[in-house]
Amino acid sequence: MFNTSISGIRGSQKYLDTTSNNIANANSYGFKKSRAEFADIYANSVFTSAKTATGMGVTTTTVAQQFTQGSLSGDTGNNLDMAISGNGFFVLANNENYDTTSEVGDRSYTRNGAFELNKDGFIVTAMGDYLQGYDVDKDGNVTNLDIMSTHAIKIPSDTGAPKQSSKAELIANLPAKAEAHGKYAADFKSTTSAMTSFDPNNSETYTAATSQTIYDSLGGAHTLTYYFQKDHTNPSTTSDPLTGVLDTPDATVWNVVLYVDGSPVDVHGGAEFNITDTSSSIYPKDPTLYGIQLVFASNGSLVTDETTGDITGQIPGSINITNIKSEKYKSGDRATYSLSSAMGSGVDPSQDLNIQLDLSQYGSSKFSVTSVSTDGYATGILENVEVDDNGIILAAYTNGRTQPISKVAMATFSNPQGLIKIGDTQWKQSINSGEATAAQANVGMAGAIKGANLELSNVELASELVDLLIAQRTYQANAQALQTQNTAMDSILSIR
Repeated sequence: MFNTSISGIRGSQKYLDTTSNNIANANSYGFKKSRAEFADIYANSVFTSAKTATGMGVTTTTVAQQFTQGSLSGDTGNNLDMAISGNGFFVLANNENYDTTSEVGDRSYTRNGAFELNKDGFIVTAMGDYLQGYDVDKDGNVTNLDIMSTHAIKIPSDTGAPKQSSKAELIANLPAKAEAHGKYAADFKSTTSAMTSFDPNNSETYTAATSQTIYDSLGGAHTLTYYFQKDHTNPSTTSDPLTGVLDTPDATVWNVVLYVDGSPVDVHGGAEFNITDTSSSIYPKDPTLYGIQLVFASNGSLVTDETTGDITGQIPGSINITNIKSEKYKSGDRATYSLSSAMGSGVDPSQDLNIQLDLSQYGSSKFSVTSVSTDGYATGILENVEVDDNGIILAAYTNGRTQPISKVAMATFSNPQGLIKIGDTQWKQSINSGEATAAQANVGMAGAIKGANLELSNVELASELVDLLIAQRTYQANAQALQTQNTAMDSILSIR
């Protein structure tokens, strides 16, 4: 009979210990409260009457963890802080080089997303365990979704490598009402034209100009400038009709030349323009430039082939600026007007730049640019690191580029309550929990990752204080029952 009360005291102590531990960890990030669960004890045999069995006390069946979602802290100001809104766990290892054949780097799991950088630039917990991530491609897609293939996440400390421009795009509208600089003549049936007194330093010698930034192989920025000169508009009829796209009735012809950092550059295979004003020092070898010739139909679009629908009103069809030292034009070696020469020494001499023009000529007296773009960028210095809802860790550089570094590895379990508690708000898998299943943020039941947030403990202090009182009263009641039994035993022993 004493054992019954003693088991009750032990059960109450377990209840008290569990509640006290919950209260003690009310401020532990990612902590999950536990609940002590009990069952009664009965000893029966074939000769015992179940109707009169009084029981032998209570036993603790389990201390079950309660994996309910904790509240999020809100913006902590630290981009490496992470909170899971869902059922997933962060994956940790105690060695950045995880070896599946040894216990070094054995995986553990946590909901505590208070991470920091160690001296080597790895993302770690306060205890030094390494946050694990998946490899990703340039678009942030996971390349191998496997817990055993994860690795420690290192924030790069070097600069972001530059990318030389290989493509440039310009979308603009040329003013249909602009004044022409040339006149209709028979020699327009060829691709040779005179750009009357063109001088980039004199805005009266061209109709419009616009610029965009391009980059060389070293990340250096250069200014690519387009100079547009409206040459003439073809008459509606002519007594001596000419052949070719340049002689389309009512079509308007524009000449375009390109400069990089103030130096003229040739368009490969472009239309030949004879500059009539050779007094300028910008033409040291030859007053001829190879540029672009545009022919707009009366509807404001480039002239197209009526049979195939192909654009024929752009010469050349593909616009490329390149290093053309070995290319021979009518004027001989054109090395002076190459892209690498304009950019300066030390750059990749084989750099090519393909230009996509999307131009129209509608009824306006003003030149307007809709968009300019390029695929190149300069050297960048790491400026910031952040985590998005998909768990992608992004490095932001001063050149405006963002680079996905890794994707935070997550895991889910069939039975989270079966996980083994190992301290430091961490768990390990067990037979009861089932094996860890690799997961991604915002996919399945794992949940989303909230950067610059932390998950608070799911302990409710008010409920825990009530449980504390219940545990205390239960303990006192069992102690009182033990004392009563002792008094009764004394009374029996004192009988004479």
